[in-house]
Amino acid sequence: MDGKAQRDGANNGKRLTVTMELDTLDCPICFEPLKPPIFQCSVGHFLCSSCRSKYLDNKCHICSARTTFTRCFGMEHVVQSVKVPCTNAMYGCTKYVTYYQKVEHEKACAPWVCAAWGCFCPVPSCTFLGPTDSLVDHLTTDHEIPSTTLPDSDTVSLRLQLGLHVLERNRTDYFFLLKLSLVATGHAISIICVQPSTTEPKFTCNMNYDCSATGFCESSSCHIRSSSLYDGFPEGFDLILPNGKIPDDRNGILLRITIHQALSVSRANLQGNGPTSAPQGKVIAFALQRTWSTMGTLAVAKTVAGSADEVCTATGDDGASATLMSPSRQGFTE
Repeated sequence: MDGKAQRDGANNGKRLTVTMELDTLDCPICFEPLKPPIFQCSVGHFLCSSCRSKYLDNKCHICSARTTFTRCFGMEHVVQSVKVPCTNAMYGCTKYVTYYQKVEHEKACAPWVCAAWGCFCPVPSCTFLGPTDSLVDHLTTDHEIPSTTLPDSDTVSLRLQLGLHVLERNRTDYFFLLKLSLVATGHAISIICVQPSTTEPKFTCNMNYDCSATGFCESSSCHIRSSSLYDGFPEGFDLILPNGKIPDDRNGILLRITIHQALSVSRANLQGNGPTSAPQGKVIAFALQRTWSTMGTLAVAKTVAGSADEVCTATGDDGASATLMSPSRQGFTE
């Protein structure tokens, strides 16, 4: 055990901070961390209990001597005493665990991360963590990931290459991140909203692909998942373009995307008209969505529960509101 040690005066010299090669604490056969029970040959070579059960001929794996393996209580005491910090220490975990318990701890570790710290880089092996605007700069500069600014119309055409694509919106503390992947069935496209505090989806997205060369077109509508990217880019796809339908992807895949912002609904003026009206005091639920496009603001209402010659008010996250009539008043039918 070759290393440096510094006494901790607060513990009267009973605790040491030690720097050592961690493979000293690994089984020399399977290279897994040693944990009790630990065995040794007559010369003193260690091995774990799992490997001990495989050597029924009582022959040492290092010195090849015939031996009787015995418990090494001294080494067991050492491995139980060695504490190491969690890998997530930089993200807020303050735990020190025994070396052989480190992997299990980190599988379940969910360190508290201050929202002011921001979001994580989704590129494998990259440890960047910062505010969303810094993360955008990091992705586009250090990893050379292409970026597009979402216009005021909230509709944009993108030429996606395999990998990631940043979709920014000005003056916000979030951005959208798209991913184009190759899967067994074709090209898979995913979109997420990157922000420090994970919330319920606040946005929906329409994706449209139209290939004039083959006549193939495909579209998809989805809720945009929210993520701080702590666990990397979330799994799952929002649109798949089947094999054989994409003539040539060397120049990328041209995709038209529209982002919708969900609306919250409040009830207003629930008064019935005639025999089709709702009972007095009954709340009528509407599913509302507003789409910003070059044609202006379009609001659509559909009755979800109850019967409906009613009027309701929808208020968006930006404070804008719209008064909408029920489908029966607008002449809508199921």
